[in-house]
Amino acid sequence: MDRDSLNALPCGCLILARNGQVLFANRVLSEMLAVDPGTVALEGKHFSEILTRGSAIFYETHFLPSLLLRGSLEEIAFDLLCGDRTRQPVLINAVVRDTGILLAVFGAKQRHLYEAELLRARRESELVAEIVRKSSDAIIRFSAEGLIETWNDGAQQIFGHQIDDCKGRGFACLFAPDALEDVSAAISNLRHGDDSVLDTKGLRASGERVEVSISLTPHMEAPGTLVAFSAIIRDITARKRAELALIQSEKLASVGRLASSIAHEINNPLEAVTNLLYILSSSVTDSRLKELVDMAQEELARVSHITTHTLRFHKQSSGRAAVDVRVAIESTLGLYRARLANAGVETIVDCESGLTLTCYEGELRQILVNLVSNAFDAMRSGGRLRVRAHHAFAASPDNRRVHILIGDTGTGMSPDVLSRLFEPFFSTKGIGGTGLGLWITKDLVHRNHGKIRMRSSMSPARSGTAVLLSFKNNGAAE
Repeated sequence: MDRDSLNALPCGCLILARNGQVLFANRVLSEMLAVDPGTVALEGKHFSEILTRGSAIFYETHFLPSLLLRGSLEEIAFDLLCGDRTRQPVLINAVVRDTGILLAVFGAKQRHLYEAELLRARRESELVAEIVRKSSDAIIRFSAEGLIETWNDGAQQIFGHQIDDCKGRGFACLFAPDALEDVSAAISNLRHGDDSVLDTKGLRASGERVEVSISLTPHMEAPGTLVAFSAIIRDITARKRAELALIQSEKLASVGRLASSIAHEINNPLEAVTNLLYILSSSVTDSRLKELVDMAQEELARVSHITTHTLRFHKQSSGRAAVDVRVAIESTLGLYRARLANAGVETIVDCESGLTLTCYEGELRQILVNLVSNAFDAMRSGGRLRVRAHHAFAASPDNRRVHILIGDTGTGMSPDVLSRLFEPFFSTKGIGGTGLGLWITKDLVHRNHGKIRMRSSMSPARSGTAVLLSFKNNGAAE
């Protein structure tokens, strides 16, 4: 091929001797190097002289030996050194001929820009993928049919499933049965291109329920076809608990205001009844009737104390004193003796002789009344109520404790009910229960340096509930 034909080629062209000397450079190559094509400045130079230092080393050590061995090479990247000392990236195809080495040179500046952009996009994609993978929120991609396609670490943490266990399964495996209707409706809206956000209940691999917030986003293709959708799912259990605690706090504040109003309104009638009972006690001569009147006065005094302190929303001012535990138990059972007998409930009291407890007497009585009342409600069709009180063994006098056990053979409670028993406003008695009795009882037990534990069974053969009160008994009376 003559020189005119080589100059007409749309790419750079070089002919080299086997020792690397430039025999010919066409017009396009001269333009790449910013050399006047009318001169022969390139011819006679060594090829490495028009390469950057790094490219020249690569040419001598790798390119030329490989080319002479193989006979041809394609798309080898070099950097040419232009006349103004700038760098021109190129790709070279080379072939060995009898006349020398023929090089076809293609400008690679745009390709380098494209590769750099592609590398940048790839790095950004990998960064986003890493963020998605490490996110504490569950980020899941579903097919249009609702089958799981991708699964991140957050999804594994929230639901407890491995991706291999869930991939290809339907979304229903992630949600509680009673939440599926709402989730299905939200997914149906995605087909219209609408995003959906809802709070619902998820289902862990262990079967445990978890409060979750779901944000669903459709992936559409023309003409408005849903091809997939993604879900960002967040565990909001802690937030729901905080909201519930705030609601409970507001309820308790309302109860406090109501209790104060009630106490103010009924104090005067209580004082009148107290005075009438005092007059009645001085007129009664029958010992049995006098005992009943005295008991009524004691209970009325306790009611007055409760109203004065507005259902425990104010600090009690009376001091702790040594209380005969048997007397406190007997007086409490005396209030329920008739009702227990009418319901066919057998009462058994086993109290250690001379057992005393340093506590707030009124509060101990209220604790016992609340627990005996609950036991009675569980045995309306008969049963056995056992109350046992004794000193607990202690290695040192500083750890002396008094245990009071109240057991019944009533209907018992399920584990779910038992786990919520001390929550304020939680009641199993329907509209007749306030849900405050055991919550107040627990507070009173703690105030008197005690602990309360409950066990319950609904087994037909051994149904019933046992409540253990354990009080520290090394405090002196105040």
